[in-house]
Amino acid sequence: MDVLPSSLQLEILNRLNDSTDLARCRIASKTLNNLSYDVRSLNILCSFDRYLKSRAPETQSQITPFKLIVKKLLLNSRNLESISIRVEDSLREISDDDDGYHLSESDDLYLTVVDFVSEWLPKIAVRLKSISIVDFWIQSCWRGSKILSLISSCCNHLVELELKNAWLSVEGLKPMMMLTNLTLEFIRLDDKDLDKVNECFPSLRVLNLIGVGGLNEPKIHFLHLKTCQWTVSNVPLSLTINTPNLMELKLKCVKPRTLILNAPLLSSLHLSIEKASEIFEVEKFLNLKYLQIESSDICNLIKLLPECNAVEKLVLDSPKRVELKSDVRDNVNFEKLTSAFPNVRSLVLRPGAWSELELCFLVEGLKSGNNWKRLKQLTAHLVVPNLETTRYFLSSLLGFCTTLSDVAMLVHHDVASDVTRRLISSCMGDCPRIRWKWGMWKEGQEDAWLSDGI
Repeated sequence: MDVLPSSLQLEILNRLNDSTDLARCRIASKTLNNLSYDVRSLNILCSFDRYLKSRAPETQSQITPFKLIVKKLLLNSRNLESISIRVEDSLREISDDDDGYHLSESDDLYLTVVDFVSEWLPKIAVRLKSISIVDFWIQSCWRGSKILSLISSCCNHLVELELKNAWLSVEGLKPMMMLTNLTLEFIRLDDKDLDKVNECFPSLRVLNLIGVGGLNEPKIHFLHLKTCQWTVSNVPLSLTINTPNLMELKLKCVKPRTLILNAPLLSSLHLSIEKASEIFEVEKFLNLKYLQIESSDICNLIKLLPECNAVEKLVLDSPKRVELKSDVRDNVNFEKLTSAFPNVRSLVLRPGAWSELELCFLVEGLKSGNNWKRLKQLTAHLVVPNLETTRYFLSSLLGFCTTLSDVAMLVHHDVASDVTRRLISSCMGDCPRIRWKWGMWKEGQEDAWLSDGI
């Protein structure tokens, strides 16, 4: 290392994922020790192993308190632009009663408490562009933190902010004109708090709200927002998204009574909704190219969507246990899909959606009429409850979609190998014009593709 230029050594130190390694480098070399105080980025992690040692009587006295390490590392650094302070994700699963010790009564890992953060943040804030704090949920969830007020008072040049596992208060929050990226995950807020966030972060381009609880009728109305991921943890009465420049939206919720979406420039939309809303107010999707729907109510959800003629890639999924509705008008079929999305070029059918379409085909068949005139690619996850039924469905589908040229089929891992081989052989023999690709899928695992399609 000593033979490398100082600038390169410093760059290596900046790329360390855990600042524990930085401490080791300080011991290993005088040069590295001197350079370590000039790093632009610090990532400080309380690992699960460290946590266990800090609790065990035989090792407790040997473990330096985590907050003391954080404070020392931060205050001794001269050029910090980015800091990440976090507990390991697995600590979220710790119960409130750990061998008789009530963790919620302690604050040794309560990282968003203002008394702790105020000891170091004002002294290093001048250069900071990015802050990430992942708190210890069991110590932070029951008491509100005013850390947002402190950050907005000190960090005038902050561009990116990430806070996880905390109960946040917006009291004293000041406008942060430079902030463009905000992530709030497993955070407690109420509707008025979210309104204050809208008001004080006017320049946001990227917003991630993951499992933010306490909201009833939340509204987001960021004028410059480009990308948004919103996972709603409870069942709010209504959701309102008013974002005139939004281009990408990933929205996951259960069954909102009202969904109002005003995003005329949207080009990518991922909707995960258990059941379609009673009121669904959406502007026309004139620019929407990519649409992904996950729902047990695909058919009714499609009915509520506005004109989607621009969609070129469509991804569909529903719960695996599929039952056809008693009213056939509530069941999704290919005719309804082609009518709603006439210009699709690429279609991906996840296991639940494929099963629902296959069941509907058994009842109704495939009717002549509208078909996909531009569809080139099909990817499907098969369960194959009955070989002959799946073969017949595939054959009919390929006859219905005459422009198809590339078909990728993934067969469930539990399907007997001889059934899979027979399905592959018959499909490739019946439709030689198609470029076939075959693979296997299994819940919780990545898809595995077969090398030669056999």
